[in-house]
Amino acid sequence: MELLWGSGEVMVKMTEKIAKREGLGQLLGEGVRIAAEKIGKNAVEFSLHIKGQELPAHDPRSFNAGAVGYATINRGACHLGFTHVFERVLSMPEIGIDQPLQRLEVKGKGEAAAKTQNIMGLFDSLKVCKFAMFGGLKMTPILGWYNMVTGIPLTMEEFLKTGERIFNLKRMYNVRCGISRKDDTLPGRFLTLKHQGEGLTPNLPPLGQMLADYYEYRGWNEEGIPTPEKLRDLGL
Repeated sequence: MELLWGSGEVMVKMTEKIAKREGLGQLLGEGVRIAAEKIGKNAVEFSLHIKGQELPAHDPRSFNAGAVGYATINRGACHLGFTHVFERVLSMPEIGIDQPLQRLEVKGKGEAAAKTQNIMGLFDSLKVCKFAMFGGLKMTPILGWYNMVTGIPLTMEEFLKTGERIFNLKRMYNVRCGISRKDDTLPGRFLTLKHQGEGLTPNLPPLGQMLADYYEYRGWNEEGIPTPEKLRDLGL
């Protein structure tokens, strides 16, 4: 089988081979990171993943909060661990995003990424579909439903802090596994190759600057590890 770029037919056939672990599918079934390491030479340069998780369809060069968000999500490049829609169409006043953010703005994007990661943890824990945000769902009614069902009268501050606690607990597990700042990064092409083509903005996300903002807001040290003070504050 000739692996032709853009061929839907080849894509479907290779997907079947991966599922059945046939031929090259046995190698690719291990995931992009492991497959590239085994192929060797410069294959790693073409492996688009973060922490071993392949990237979804959203190019981090198009959304600066998306760039730092993808780089720091606990499970890797997961579009369900962070949402860049606040840089496109949505607002969330409860976390200080009163209107959609300018997608290529740099200031405050680390903080914005952290806040949206926290509320994604709440959505996951409560089994709320994240697409409901496109219908205008905010955190206030979700908190109201939670309080009504459980009888636990949480304030919005306590509710949002629960999301922060969830994210930090996962981060501490990752720290135990050796994850740190060195892993909070993007594939090389997103930091060195600008978009080319009509209608595309040639942006390269300043990841280092946004990581500093992100770590400061999170209460982590320069290596991306939650400080003892932050863990005590969260009751972890």
